Amino acid sequence: MPVGIKIPPALRKVFDDDAETAFVDVLNQLQNDQRNGVERALEMHLNAFREYLDRRLVEARSETDKRFAEFDIKMEKRFAETDSKMEKGFAEADTKMERRLAEYHRATLRWMFTFFMGTVLTFLGFLITFMQITAK
Repeated sequence: MPVGIKIPPALRKVFDDDAETAFVDVLNQLQNDQRNGVERALEMHLNAFREYLDRRLVEARSETDKRFAEFDIKMEKRFAETDSKMEKGFAEADTKMERRLAEYHRATLRWMFTFFMGTVLTFLGFLITFMQITAK
């Protein structure tokens, strides 16, 4: 983008119109070269910064993946430990429950046998008494 340059009257006396136009063109060319150099430098630094960010992002992602994998392994180990503890606890509770049920069953059978024998003996007593009364 050309810059509007006003040439002082002292230089106009020294330069003719062609020299004045050439001088302005040289100044505009210097300005364009300087601007292009700054743009190239900015673009070069911007590309370097983008590469740095991409590299850091890849490193961060790999570190995050590594940490998630470690966390996953740790959680699987904890779940396995908890599962084995629960299995052991359930097995102990099951064994204890079976033992209590067996004790209850044995006690119930003992009382049932006692009451059955009492009923049978009572019935036999009534039967013997009835037979003695009817035999007379």
